[in-house]
Amino acid sequence: MPRVLVVALLLAGCAEKSRTTDTRSTSLPTAKERVAFFCDYVLCPTRPDDAAFHLVYQDNSRGLVPGPDDATIHAVLKVPVADIAQWSKSCVPGGADARPPWLAEVLKGTGWVPKTAPDFVRCGNQLRVIHVKDGLVIFTDERH
Repeated sequence: MPRVLVVALLLAGCAEKSRTTDTRSTSLPTAKERVAFFCDYVLCPTRPDDAAFHLVYQDNSRGLVPGPDDATIHAVLKVPVADIAQWSKSCVPGGADARPPWLAEVLKGTGWVPKTAPDFVRCGNQLRVIHVKDGLVIFTDERH
């Protein structure tokens, strides 16, 4: 392979934006910004009204030996009740902690309180606790 091509490929890889982050939703001032940030990392089947989260994502796609990405995503999404069924589509029933230990910290300041009995589903690596009538999706994705 010609050296010019190798250098061009290496420079193109360096210009690529890293997706590595450790971000809390409280650092973003508007619901629109929080939702856009969250849905940039997670495929959202519908657009939430708002998102409360702590997202730690390590992009391992670059470097000499790329590997799978590491992620710890803890989130609660405020979803229009009319869209809530889309958040369990193509998922399978699965167990999850209805009140995970990180929940209180993520919900701090939102005023959101899950009140109804949830449905539990697994969508690949993601666990979702869905409070249909409350319009809340408690979302966990942990890959290491």
